[in-house]
Amino acid sequence: MEEKQHGAATQVGPSMAPKLEVVRGENVGETFKVKLTTRIGREQDNDIIILDPKMSRYHAQISMEAGQWLLTDLGSSNHTYLNGTVVTEPTPLKSGDRISLGETELVLNMPGTAVTEPAPARTAPMPVITPPPSAAVSPPAPGLPRLAWIAGGFILLLFLVAAAILYFIFSRPPAGEETATEAGTPAAIVDSSSGDSQPPAEAPNRPADMALIYEDDFGDSFSGWDDAFDAYTTKQYGNNRYQIEVTTSNLVAWGLANRDVADFEVEVEAKLEDGADSNGYGLLFRFQDRENFYRFDISGDGYYLLSKFVKGEWATLVDWTASPFINKGKSANILKVSAFGPHLTIWANGQQLASVEDDSLSHGNFGFFAGTFSEPLVWVSFDNLKLWTPPTQEITLLPTATRPRGLPPTATLPAATPLPPTATPTPTAETTAEAEATVEAEASLEPTAEPTEEPTAEPTEEPTATPVPLPEYASRDQTLARGEKEVTGRIIFPVFDAARGIYDIYIADAFNGAGKELVQKDASQPALSADGADLAYRSWQPDNRGLFARSLSGGDAWQFNPFFESARPQFSPVDKSLIFHSRVGGKEPAVYRVVNGVGEVMRREGFPIQGESAKWSPDGQRFVYSSCLGGKCGVIRSNIDGANPVILSDHPTDTNPEISPDGSTVVFMSKRSGNWEIYSVGIDGGPISALTSDPANDGLPTWSPDGTKIAFAANRDGEWSIWDMDPDGGNQRRLFAIGGSIDGTVQLDPINSRSWTEENIDWAP
Repeated sequence: MEEKQHGAATQVGPSMAPKLEVVRGENVGETFKVKLTTRIGREQDNDIIILDPKMSRYHAQISMEAGQWLLTDLGSSNHTYLNGTVVTEPTPLKSGDRISLGETELVLNMPGTAVTEPAPARTAPMPVITPPPSAAVSPPAPGLPRLAWIAGGFILLLFLVAAAILYFIFSRPPAGEETATEAGTPAAIVDSSSGDSQPPAEAPNRPADMALIYEDDFGDSFSGWDDAFDAYTTKQYGNNRYQIEVTTSNLVAWGLANRDVADFEVEVEAKLEDGADSNGYGLLFRFQDRENFYRFDISGDGYYLLSKFVKGEWATLVDWTASPFINKGKSANILKVSAFGPHLTIWANGQQLASVEDDSLSHGNFGFFAGTFSEPLVWVSFDNLKLWTPPTQEITLLPTATRPRGLPPTATLPAATPLPPTATPTPTAETTAEAEATVEAEASLEPTAEPTEEPTAEPTEEPTATPVPLPEYASRDQTLARGEKEVTGRIIFPVFDAARGIYDIYIADAFNGAGKELVQKDASQPALSADGADLAYRSWQPDNRGLFARSLSGGDAWQFNPFFESARPQFSPVDKSLIFHSRVGGKEPAVYRVVNGVGEVMRREGFPIQGESAKWSPDGQRFVYSSCLGGKCGVIRSNIDGANPVILSDHPTDTNPEISPDGSTVVFMSKRSGNWEIYSVGIDGGPISALTSDPANDGLPTWSPDGTKIAFAANRDGEWSIWDMDPDGGNQRRLFAIGGSIDGTVQLDPINSRSWTEENIDWAP
């Protein structure tokens, strides 16, 4: 008794903690103990982890508060239900309550408490076929002949058969929505332009005696497909289907069967569970690695696409085409690919969509994918996968980088699958491991806005966090969305060589980084003239420091400023005159203009205009720069003679501004939200709009020559790349990786090297 009074006694007997029993969903029969605070969801750090694809990562919580167990929804997308009622606030629980999360239902059991029957769940009633009174059969009365009772039962059976036939007739899908036959043979060949069915046909070169050698209904969550989670992607078994979800824009994720095959037909039932109808999903085939595969897309609004990604470059085989045979919205579609030699044929719901010839890839893995374009969510489920091959076809099991969850160390194919006796498996790039965050302590010198009169503090070094890399099963290399055009022109950019401790300047095609070439060694801060013919840059060569300009095609360079402290040259779009900033006159930078070949400090009312990272307006009559004015710091717009300065933004870290080609909008980068993001403001001021919002660093914005896109540098996914977006920040898409870092401190002169925030990229025709 004494120990109990001091709370030190050991309790003996059955646990009095509540328990949750799963009564519906994939985890049926499992029981979980409830702690004082129990969080439930899909993510791995929950107290109760349930892999229900319709459950949120952090869905609900049960907690003990003031002697009462409470159920709280954690902002789930599909809501939490208690006895059929949506939970909108912390709600008391009692024994026997039924909690519904996604497609999972749990019953709360409290030991030692009488179970109170909960109110019936609000579910849609099941259709019931009730025979008419004339067909009803009552138990035989005493003395009724047994034959009469049998006759009555026979009449009821006939009625039920007739009802089933009528139900089948009236519930069949309309024309164009039929599914493939059990054997996988298409019902008809379709001319997609007309939508008319034609007599049945087979894929070109299809052998007559195809054999079904592999199938999966995903009822067994250990059948070899991997569960994996990432910041933006999830792929997992759930509710007897395989699910892929992507939660950010312009990203694709896939799951593979890990079987190498050459000639085959593969079919799967795919259903868009959630997300925009404009996003894509479908089948990957002849997948050799993440840079070599074919891809068959459909979209929720009834379009299809056939493309290939070979040696890291996209090519369209059949462009986005509307088809009446693709079920729109959240309806299921039976997708099929026939591949025999170079003959590739794609099908939807038993109807042929297109047939092409392409011999780029002759064999490879197969699987399915889901991908986003401008809209940031797609969730697709896959079921009833089947693979047919010719009887003589060899199929090779491919090892994965890590063993899928629950698969034995030595995986084997089904007995019906022939394995070549001397086949050598080819490793695949697919991996199930979750990427782990890494932090790279690179010194990042922040610029501080410089006042017109009072000096500001020196920049301080802060570590730059490297975002988590994408897993091997996800990629930013996406096809173009329907109606989207390839961007044109070239982008020039610096790359820091950590081994040498210095920058180099490169140029590449804006669309995909093709044609990348070295423009200038030991240099950075590149700027192109409006026509793209001339280059200005900052040289870091030990014996040739300063600011230079030359023809982009080559030739002699003109040194227009020899000082180590000078930086960020820019051409006027009108007459190619130059502007830059320099700290040569002291600690604070001032804006200079090259007049008659000589750099002269720009002045306002007789005083030097202090500021940095200046850029011209399209008409060459004004410029924008980063500085302070009237006690406020941010982006400033001024006439070229220094008159009429206007402060456009209001944060000391606002820098690297650039005016749109139509002169209406200024974009800039800033740390006002905690990390570097890109913002916009009107040329005359007004509301400031955030264009990016990502845990990574986004910066150095520059306009496309036609003003329809903004390019910027970002280290998203742990890799420095060039991205672009619409002027309102929408449709953010990675264009290409730069092949190194844009962030570095030149070891030759760390005092005057101010890291990536003083760098520049330009977009020329």
